Amino acid sequence: MAEQASEAAETNSLPLLRLAGRGLRYRYLRLTGRPALPQALSLELTRRCMARCLMCNIWRTSRETPELTAADWLELLADPLLRDLRELDLTGGEPFLLADLGGLFAGICRLKTSHLPKLQSIAITTNGFLSERILEVVAQALPVLDQAGIGLVFAFGLDAAGPLHDRIRGFPGGWEKLAATIAGLAELRKDHPGLVLGAKTTVTRHNIGALEEIVRFADDHGLFTIISPYIVTPARYANLDRDDDLALSEEDVETLKRFYASPRFQWSYFRCELLRYLEEGRMHKPCSAGFNYYFIRSNGDLHPCPLREAKLGNVTQTPLTELIKSPVAARLRRGIGRFAECPACTEPGLERYALPFEGFHYLGQLFRLGPHGLRQLHRHLGLDKYFP
Repeated sequence: MAEQASEAAETNSLPLLRLAGRGLRYRYLRLTGRPALPQALSLELTRRCMARCLMCNIWRTSRETPELTAADWLELLADPLLRDLRELDLTGGEPFLLADLGGLFAGICRLKTSHLPKLQSIAITTNGFLSERILEVVAQALPVLDQAGIGLVFAFGLDAAGPLHDRIRGFPGGWEKLAATIAGLAELRKDHPGLVLGAKTTVTRHNIGALEEIVRFADDHGLFTIISPYIVTPARYANLDRDDDLALSEEDVETLKRFYASPRFQWSYFRCELLRYLEEGRMHKPCSAGFNYYFIRSNGDLHPCPLREAKLGNVTQTPLTELIKSPVAARLRRGIGRFAECPACTEPGLERYALPFEGFHYLGQLFRLGPHGLRQLHRHLGLDKYFP
């Protein structure tokens, strides 16, 4: 009886009626093509990178391609349209190659009071090779981020735990540098609980046998894990020529199924959807790209989805509000989930923004997981920031 009462209390702590209301609103927005206020934003700070990864051609981008500066990004983030922003994702290329990245962190903290009152976390994806720079920038930024109430989440590219990582990343000595970066940030984490460290693994035929080793390393070092199959796209990774070299065999797919079926992923929504995808060949998770999430390239091009080439324009030439409310944006929103890329979209993380926004799909997890399981999933995904 006490256990049932506890589960009921945990369920009531989730805004179930609000989720239902959001479900209705999302469907109205899809029907009309209208946007919501952005709640999550990915900024591709640079396409420059010292790695030569087997699964990515970002580094081949011409050096003549213009890039926004830290000051440009801060000017963009001061737009009133972003007043509901909850999460900010900084990616690349290698984001620590951006000049004055420390100034960008400091500027975001200043904007927290005046323009970004709901911002709760900054996530940064890095290969971890620039150990000294990373540790210096982060050590200076953490006290200011703590004071502003903004968490800092690291996702390290980790494709094997040892020399194989260097071969996949095309960077000799990279594994040692990454391990040193993780060790240094783990020390900083002791005094800054808002610093969260994780590993992001791209599964290909080259590292399918290394997944258990990656998990052990992550567990030993207190890292969360994001482990997902490679994606071929002309947009985000510009890697259409890599498919044959990366492709998983039928045996590899069965290995991946067994890996995802492990009890250690019990509260991972993403792995459940991946298992279903590996069985059926189609993803079923909801998407809110173009509604509450956008991706901005290092040259200022605004994309509703990071995997599609379709863009809404450039933020250096047209105000953000005008781009998001344009007829082109409305047409793209009405098509979300029905584009050719959508059925095979295994991009990790996007469901974090979509589940609390789309509503009904997340609410449906209650029937799959039960009250206690839904609460565990909610905590695992860190979705409290979407339910003030």
